[in-house]
Amino acid sequence: MRRAGSASWRMRVERWSAPYDVALWFRAAERIQVEAGPVIPGPPIVEPLPHRSTDPADAGELAEAWSAWWRSLVGAEPPTEPVDAARTALSRVVAERWAEAHRWHAARKRAGVASVPRRDVRNGQVVTEIEDRLGRRARPFSLDLVLLPVDDERIRPVGADRYLVPERVYDGPRWPGLLRALVTPIA
Repeated sequence: MRRAGSASWRMRVERWSAPYDVALWFRAAERIQVEAGPVIPGPPIVEPLPHRSTDPADAGELAEAWSAWWRSLVGAEPPTEPVDAARTALSRVVAERWAEAHRWHAARKRAGVASVPRRDVRNGQVVTEIEDRLGRRARPFSLDLVLLPVDDERIRPVGADRYLVPERVYDGPRWPGLLRALVTPIA
C-alpha cells in the first residue's frame, strides 16, 4: 500500500490485498459465473488457473453466495446474516481451499513486489498538474484505490472516495488521464 498526498489531499493505493485477491481466486478456481456490474468487476486473472472442486450443479448457489461475499467485502452491502460454514457450497470450498488461495496470493504478491517500480510518482504528478492548471492548491480530498487482478477496463466507484481499479488499467499508459478525470471535479 502506498500513500501520497499533501496537507490538503490523500491518495491511498491498495495493491495485492489478500481479502480481494482471495475472493477473486475462488471466483476463478470454482468457475463462478457472476455478471460484472456496479461493484462486481469482470473476470479475475488467476494464473495458473486451479482445478475446480465444486459440483457444476451448485453454480447458481455459488454465484449468489460469491456475489454477497464480494458486496460485503467492498462495503456495498453489509452481510445480512452470518454464514454457517456447513450450509453453503461456497462456505465449504472456502474452508477446504483457504490455504491454497493464500499460497497463490502470497506468490502473486512476491512476484508483483519484485516487478513493480518502488516509487510511482504519477498520482502526485497528476494532482500537481491539476493544481497548476487551477492556479491554486487542490481542495482537501481523499481517494482510496483498490487494485484488482481482473480482465476489465472499468473503474468502479464503491463509496464517495473509493474505487476498484483493474491493475492493468492502473499500470497502463491511460492511467494519468483516467485519474485526472477522477480528481479534477473534487480538486
